[in-house]
Amino acid sequence: MSPLTSRQQWSAGALALLFHAVFFLALVFSVSWRQAPSLPVMAELWTSLPAPPVQAEPRPLPPPPPKPAEVNPEPSPAKPEPSKADIALKAKEAAKQREAELQRIEQEKKRLKLEQEKKLEAERRQKEEAARKKAMEERKRALDRTLAEQMDSELAQEAAQLNQMRQQQQASAARNKLIADYQERIRQKIRSYIRLPRNLTGNPEAVFRVELLPNGEVQRAVLVRTSGQTAYDQEVERAILKASPLPMPPDPAAAASFRSGLTLKFRPQEG
Repeated sequence: MSPLTSRQQWSAGALALLFHAVFFLALVFSVSWRQAPSLPVMAELWTSLPAPPVQAEPRPLPPPPPKPAEVNPEPSPAKPEPSKADIALKAKEAAKQREAELQRIEQEKKRLKLEQEKKLEAERRQKEEAARKKAMEERKRALDRTLAEQMDSELAQEAAQLNQMRQQQQASAARNKLIADYQERIRQKIRSYIRLPRNLTGNPEAVFRVELLPNGEVQRAVLVRTSGQTAYDQEVERAILKASPLPMPPDPAAAASFRSGLTLKFRPQEG
């Protein structure tokens, strides 16, 4: 500490002197200077001393807690130096542990690889199934379109065939009507040249096949079925040849049917 200065020393001395003066004044004024009056002295005599009062035995203090015994740590025994066999055994065990760990890691890799392959295979099959379904749907749509087109084509063909058949039927009906009309005209022309025999009996029927040239001329008349009366058959044949040329229809197909052979039936009395 640094030494006190002279001013500080004087201040300390003045304080000490003041304190002693105050203390002396307090002692003087606290003591009473009056004399006390003298009082008579009285004495009491006892034959025997009274028994001293029984004092209660003091309670024993609780014993102080025992101090913990100082434990001196025993020095740990020195570890023996491992032998070469122990070192080799530990190295072998460590190698086994590493080998087991490597095998575990390899098995885990194989498991993960197998799971990945299964996942990829499932995704591949799913894609193939989706592609197959899509291809089937496309083939079905294409087949439906083809069937629809084929059906439309068949319906169109059937409609065309029906129309053609209808036209053919109409043409055939018109041709048959035309043929029947001209057959009747031919028969009427031939009948106009028939002279019935006097000995004709009944109403026999003679059937002739008449072959014509394109211009209607009779090439020949062939008796297909006789009427049973020769005179009537001969008269009909004579009338056919005499009526040549016969009327021919303007339709080439109908006229062709006439040229290939015209079958005519004749009765003396037409019903």
